[in-house]
This record gives sequence, structure tokens and C-alpha cells, in this order.
Amino acid sequence: MAKAIEITDLQLTGEDKKGRPVFTAVGTLETVSFTARTIIHKGEPIFKIQESEGHQGLEGSAFNRGDRIAVARACKALRLELFGTGQKEKVEGELETGETVELVGFEEEAEEEEAEEVLIPALEGKRIFWEA
Repeated sequence: MAKAIEITDLQLTGEDKKGRPVFTAVGTLETVSFTARTIIHKGEPIFKIQESEGHQGLEGSAFNRGDRIAVARACKALRLELFGTGQKEKVEGELETGETVELVGFEEEAEEEEAEEVLIPALEGKRIFWEA
């Protein structure tokens, strides 16, 4: 059975210790008032219902697991609508909508003397990630 969720206020309320934005939402679930605040989980902001000056476990909570999930989804949807994802575009668009181009590629043969593989023994078998 679906429950009515009404979010009356959603604001950017500050930053955490690492400078990431913190959002706070206030609203009601049926007739029960709630306040939800974002935390970072796996690099993404997620909403947690605040009770007793912070978020608490399911035991002793006025909200069950389904209530918490429903509130978090509604808060996230409104956050994305009002504030966007907060991420910068990875590639800036250079074409107008509907404009197309034809891409042509070619393969260049490299001489064996020019191509040299560099091995770093300390990193053998390890995966390395970086952003360019």
C-alpha cells in the first residue's frame, strides 16, 4: 500500500568535512513529520531520516525499512530536480542539436624500434585508475 510523502522544504544546508554538499529535507510521511539529511555512501549522496539528533537504526525508530526507502527516493528525486546531479559535464558539446559529422580514422604503422614497453615491477599485477 502506497503512503503519501510530502516534502515541504529541501535546501542545501552546508558542506561536510570533505567539502561535499549536504542537503536537508523536511516533510511528512502520511501524518508523521520527518527530517532527512544526506550522507555520502559509495561516493553518492543518500538521504537518511534523522531521529534523536541523528540517524538511528531500525530498532526503536518511528519509521520501518520501507518508509525509509520511500522517503529517501522522494527526497533524491526532488534534489535532482532542483539541484541537478552536481557533476560537471565530462565533455563539453561542440555540436548543435541535430548536427552530425562524419568521422574518419586511419591506422599508422609504428616502427618496432620506436615502440617501447615500460614495465614497473612494483606495480605488476595491480590495477591503477586515474582521471585524465
